[in-house]
Amino acid sequence: MHDENTKEIFRTYIYELKPFVWASLLFFILSTIAGYVYYAIEPSYALDSLGGLEELAEILQGLSAFEIMLLIFVNNAVKMFFSILLGFALGIIPFGFLVLNGFILGVFAHYQGAQSGALFIIAGLTPHGIIEIPMLIISSAIGMKIGYVALQVIRSQPADLKGEILRGIKFYLHWLFPLIFLAAVIETFITPMVIQLITGI
Repeated sequence: MHDENTKEIFRTYIYELKPFVWASLLFFILSTIAGYVYYAIEPSYALDSLGGLEELAEILQGLSAFEIMLLIFVNNAVKMFFSILLGFALGIIPFGFLVLNGFILGVFAHYQGAQSGALFIIAGLTPHGIIEIPMLIISSAIGMKIGYVALQVIRSQPADLKGEILRGIKFYLHWLFPLIFLAAVIETFITPMVIQLITGI
């Protein structure tokens, strides 16, 4: 359990993070739309961006449900952690990570929607996506906030880059890490049941 002092510290941090969260949400939406539209224009080239998903699907074949859950969790947790940690490079890496994921989601949604229908996409993304996507946006926002502080340091403005990185890591460990695990559990055990229930597939 988190004591009141810890909660207050994180409430203050969230307030400071809000502009970066809103910016991250906007970039994510725009990149998702871009991926969706790009597939409509150049489907063969757009599908190249799904290579990573195909590789992951191949790795998952033959694994137990627990192993699949663990692999999904570790994959997401590591990527989001480094999106935060590498934010000191002026926020470029978390920004790129966010935009790339949004673009891939847009391409995947258009491709899979054309193959299986919109209902399949909704059933396949919603259960875990309502947790995983906000965690992606927030982790990227933290990385970009760290990048902003790094820029302040470069400009010789008063800023504590080390302290900002530590704040981001603490927030990740206290709040994002457990929710990333929950999203992996839902994606492995709940999402397939929802897909079957709604679509019959």
